[in-house]
Amino acid sequence: MKIFVSSLIGGFGAYREAAVDAITSLGHEPVTAETFSPGVSSPRVACLAGVRASDMVILMLGERYGDIQQPSGLSATHEEYRAARDTRPVIAFVQEGVEYEPGQAEFVSEVQDWAGGLFRGGFKIPSDLRSAITKAIHQYELSAAAAPVNTGDMLARAAEIIPEENRQVMDAGGPLLHLAVVGGPAQTILRPVQIEDSVLARELKKEALFGDNPIFDSAMGTDTDLANGRLTLCQQSGATLQIDEAGAIRVSMTIQRGEGMMGALIAENVLEAVRTALAHAANVLDRIDDTQKLSRIVIAASLGPTGVFGWRTRAEEAASPNSMTMAHSFSEANRGPVHFQPADRARAALSFDREHIAEDLVALLRRQFHG
Repeated sequence: MKIFVSSLIGGFGAYREAAVDAITSLGHEPVTAETFSPGVSSPRVACLAGVRASDMVILMLGERYGDIQQPSGLSATHEEYRAARDTRPVIAFVQEGVEYEPGQAEFVSEVQDWAGGLFRGGFKIPSDLRSAITKAIHQYELSAAAAPVNTGDMLARAAEIIPEENRQVMDAGGPLLHLAVVGGPAQTILRPVQIEDSVLARELKKEALFGDNPIFDSAMGTDTDLANGRLTLCQQSGATLQIDEAGAIRVSMTIQRGEGMMGALIAENVLEAVRTALAHAANVLDRIDDTQKLSRIVIAASLGPTGVFGWRTRAEEAASPNSMTMAHSFSEANRGPVHFQPADRARAALSFDREHIAEDLVALLRRQFHG
């Protein structure tokens, strides 16, 4: 595999050498500007041709942006990234502990927010970078060697693990958000002996109760069940964490009702629940699949049981706390989970595009709720 090394050259030599060492140690061919033969092409044209001739790009970003290229108005590294991002894997690393130039700060944000990228964190010294690049390429090879991604199958699995919604029933525990994250390519992530390990259940329970993004109520008891290759942790309120041997995750958590007499669904509370569920699912996925065998994900979500709850904003609730507008089609018993079109996206999006995902899921849920 040909791997293009993209970075500022001046003052970055030790880091570029570390990248070349990592690439060659795995038996691949590094493509670098330093090795291009003098010819009729300009260095800019030669580098962009090198990107197009490569199978992968390793992108390394330091504090400096670099000279602006004409006519694009971008630095050479920025041009290389733009040329590669829609046609081949780009694995990106960002230098830590430095002050980015304004243009570089914008470039770093663009890369970290790119849903299709493979952002692999930061580096400080060349040896750290070499290890990180070696690991990232190896992980990519493992995922690429697995079966092809079947988006339709992933979406069906996501719908299957989300409980069906019944709008004619109102749960005394309050409305629930159900969110499923299913990864691909399909493969075994947890062996039977691993999913049965009591240590795993304890660690997941602790994270669900006391982690950075808790989904359980610490005042409630938690039940544990293992059946048909699925480990389920749940509370009486309906809050649930479920994982299976293929790495599929379902997070169910209660949504705080409005304070009015009717207890409406509050849009901002739904958004906060979706944010928490996405963050919790991301942590669980990293816990059970730390080598990132699952490179693509499908996300699906549903509300239920909502019964006769209305949907309104906090401002609407404050203005009229004891009245509400009913969902136009609440009598339809089962409506199924919402999802994106196209349904799958890069796994990195679960971390680096989470806010946009949360906002869009809430919009889809709102549309469904109102019919």
